[in-house]
Parts: sequence; structure tokens; C-alpha cells
Amino acid sequence: MNISTDCIVIGMVRGVRGLKGELRVQSTTGVPERFANGNKVFIGGTEREIVVSRSDRKGILLQLDGIANREDAKTYLGMELSIPISEGVPNPPGMYFHYQLIGLEVFDEDETYLGKLVEVIETGANDVYVVAKEGERDILLPVVSDVIQIIDVERSRMEVSVPTGLGRE
Repeated sequence: MNISTDCIVIGMVRGVRGLKGELRVQSTTGVPERFANGNKVFIGGTEREIVVSRSDRKGILLQLDGIANREDAKTYLGMELSIPISEGVPNPPGMYFHYQLIGLEVFDEDETYLGKLVEVIETGANDVYVVAKEGERDILLPVVSDVIQIIDVERSRMEVSVPTGLGRE
């Protein structure tokens, strides 16, 4: 398994707590059950079992097998926790994980190729899709129903209606 492409990031190690090697994790998933005792996660290229999981005011505290003390835990600061895509939950209709969108070919309503979706920027109001085409400036598309017309993950295609002023003039 290629951990960078076959996994979904579910959290980031933001700190350590105590002397027993607890990791303070910032969750990046809407499915808190992923951090349940007994589940397995990848961190630093290694699969580890969650021995203890609990919440506190600063995030989730995890004790993982094989991380026995504070010094061991410090080596994981800033690392991502991930799970295999195969363990992901099905998407609700019309909802997509970012990894499913990156790489989609983007076309406008006239079937003009605009480029590939290369990044999803999370903002307070709505996400923004970054569409890049070599030799041209990026297009930033707000993720609203007037702009994003069709997402077809199976065909690796997205159709959009680019608002005036946001396209390549």
C-alpha cells in the first residue's frame, strides 16, 4: 500500500501530554469513531493500534501501541494520522473527499478545457477549488451551486460555469 495515495488523513499530531507518550491530535475527520480504542492508524509510515482514546479541551488524546514515553511521542509532532481509503465511509450524495477531487479535469459550459483541479482551499464560507493549466494563471472557483455544475468522479471530470472576472481573460 502507498500510504501517501491510498490513505485518508484523519488527524494531525499537535503535541504530547504526560510521561506515557500520549499524543495530542487535532481531528481532520467528521467521523470521531475513527479514533476508537482498538482501531488502527498509520503514523510515520507504521501501522499502530489505538490503545487509549479520550477527548479533552484541546483535541483528542491518543495512546498508540509502541509509543511508550514522552520522548518517543515527541518524534511524531507534526505528523499525520491516516487510515486506508478502503476503511473510509461512503460519501453522502453530492459530497466528496478532497482526495477524490484532486486531479479532475475541469471544463467550462462551452467544453473548453480549463485545467486540472490541483488544490481545495477551505475557507469559512465555502471551499475554493484551484484549477491549474501549464503556462496559464490559476483559476480560483468558489464551491457554490452556480459555479460547480457537474462532478463526475468516475470519469475524472468536472463541469463549471466560470463567473465573469474569475476566468482567464
